[in-house]
Amino acid sequence: MIRIALSTLLILCSTLAAEARIRIDLNNPNTDPMPLALVDFYGDTDQAKQVGEQLRQVVANNLLNSTLFDVTDQQAYLQSAESVAQQGPQFADWRLINVVGLISGNVQVLYGADGQPQIRVEYRLFDVHGEKQLVGRRYTVSAQFWRHIAHRISDDVYEALTGEKGHFTTRIVHIGEEPAANGHTRKRLCVMDQDGGNYQCLTDGSHLVLTPRFNPNVQKIIYMSYANGFPRLYLLDLPTGQQSLVGDFEGLNSSPRFAPNGKNVVMTLTKGHEGNSEIYRMNLKNKQLTRLTFHRGIDTSPSFSPDGKQIVFNSDRGGRPALYIMDADGNRVRRLTYGKGRYYAPVWSPRGDLIAFVKQLGSTFHIGVIDPEGREERLLTDSFLDESPTWSPNGRVISFARQEGNDTHIYTIDLTGYNLRKVETPSNASDPAWSPLLK
Repeated sequence: MIRIALSTLLILCSTLAAEARIRIDLNNPNTDPMPLALVDFYGDTDQAKQVGEQLRQVVANNLLNSTLFDVTDQQAYLQSAESVAQQGPQFADWRLINVVGLISGNVQVLYGADGQPQIRVEYRLFDVHGEKQLVGRRYTVSAQFWRHIAHRISDDVYEALTGEKGHFTTRIVHIGEEPAANGHTRKRLCVMDQDGGNYQCLTDGSHLVLTPRFNPNVQKIIYMSYANGFPRLYLLDLPTGQQSLVGDFEGLNSSPRFAPNGKNVVMTLTKGHEGNSEIYRMNLKNKQLTRLTFHRGIDTSPSFSPDGKQIVFNSDRGGRPALYIMDADGNRVRRLTYGKGRYYAPVWSPRGDLIAFVKQLGSTFHIGVIDPEGREERLLTDSFLDESPTWSPNGRVISFARQEGNDTHIYTIDLTGYNLRKVETPSNASDPAWSPLLK
């Protein structure tokens, strides 16, 4: 994959403290969507206008999919995109249609010395009632990265109006599943934008791949592959496409996950334990292994806390699968969940305040969250089979896989338990893992 060549040429206006009436309370699930106006990104050529329309559509979809914002129908606009871009907003006209924020911009198509097209996008977000600009920036990128700019603008707007980082400039790695000629399922390592765009598969499906996970700091993926007939851990650098062998250990190597510093990995190994799984930490630089659990029960699915001091995992050492927390060195193991049912696949929120998990109650599966002290548990979904939760980098959205009949799809849901949304993919998709924000 090509490294995104993004440069911020000019900050037109730093983000200002938005007034209370133009801030969204993310902790209130009953908050009404904020009404915004999003005019076409104006261009003075047909090519620029086409890019502007595409940019607007992606930004509008991002904001609408968050359910925090309502983008007013363009037919209600009293001022044209050209007029806003060239003369500035007539705030009284926008107040008449009851919008709170206005987003406008313009696009230029440029050609570098190599003859390759570039786009220069300039946008502004206005507080309609306060009659002031909240944020405005100009970005110049290779034309092929226009969707990335749309996601950057969406994140800028989200942060200006909520006070928290967005999650639109991210990707989701997952397993793409297609029927193979021999009647089996071909599983490929695939990646896409968080909205399903820019879909790309990174392996050809000639061998089984499982459990991909993003490095929390850079665009690298660790995953398990049966490329040589045995389960091994591989590291893939997305910008360069370079792949390297991480671990080739006796027995099953599974459920790898990075430490917050990206320099260590925790995983489940069965080496030397007569098939019983234990949790290990590995230093990626020198490949040194440190065993963290010592129990005859099955210990698996480790996940670091964002400060790197603790690890949550699931184990049946208490009789049935439950969640446990231990210090990063394996000491002070304590049980976290005591509720009915079976608990699997825990993953710590990037915010540190919650742990997501899969819970099985009878024949029903749920995606749930619990605080690290085990005081409050909430179930967010209810389905025949929901699995593999993963957090957006701002800790506000959870992505997971849902089986529906013979098909498996990726969904997202807000932390509040609202806004369940299916991410469209060209084939069945499972085992999602969210990337950090792209730079």
